[in-house]
Amino acid sequence: MKILITGDLLEQFQYVERLPEVVKEAQVNAVLFTGNILRAEAREAEWRRALAERRAPRLDLPGLQKQRDDDARSLHRFFATLGSLGVPACFVPGRNDAPERLLVQAAFNAEVVAANVHAVHRSFAPLGGNWIVAGFGGEINAEERNHQFFLRYPGWEAQFALDFLRHLDQDKILLFHTPPVERFEDQVEPTGHETVSHIIKTFAPHFAVCGRAGGRQSKLTLATTLVVCPGRLSEGEYTILDTKERKVSFGNLR
Repeated sequence: MKILITGDLLEQFQYVERLPEVVKEAQVNAVLFTGNILRAEAREAEWRRALAERRAPRLDLPGLQKQRDDDARSLHRFFATLGSLGVPACFVPGRNDAPERLLVQAAFNAEVVAANVHAVHRSFAPLGGNWIVAGFGGEINAEERNHQFFLRYPGWEAQFALDFLRHLDQDKILLFHTPPVERFEDQVEPTGHETVSHIIKTFAPHFAVCGRAGGRQSKLTLATTLVVCPGRLSEGEYTILDTKERKVSFGNLR
């Protein structure tokens, strides 16, 4: 099976709209997306102001209300493109893809319209053959939960949400927005969160796919699992995974 992997769109739709040609040319059987459909510029600015002023961030500001309407249109545009690909397309949300309720509603609408689109945040979906993909999105951290400005979840919540994996016998691919706390091949110091490492080591999937701070394309082997970071679609980057050959090919649409 060949899988197209990408993430960090950040509303650069000139690249996402070229995914159908990649699917066709590479003879892709499935698509995985690691989150961050949205840029969240206004939310990020208000979040930083609130931290500097030692107050709670406000969602009722005019700029944030306008961004929410823009975000809803961007989510619809993204999911419509996934639905047009003609192959199973699974995704988890990224840190920017808030508020949670808006994302969940857009994802539900997409799944009703397009049978090939699957939200696997806290869930799983079939990819064909004996393969399934399961995932947990958002930024996994030590203890904070936020689902209004950004999607941030404590590590225990991710671990609890994926406990159902112990009951599934299929060949597994795990999909995260947050990387494991490991050193990738081009790093000096490790990044990511220990919970993701723990989940991967516990369930030993054949492959794990995740976002990464800085968005660089990279891979590593964690126990028996090949971990792949696909790069940023906002910069044209994508990755093709050949599950039979365990081969990773990095590409760029620029």
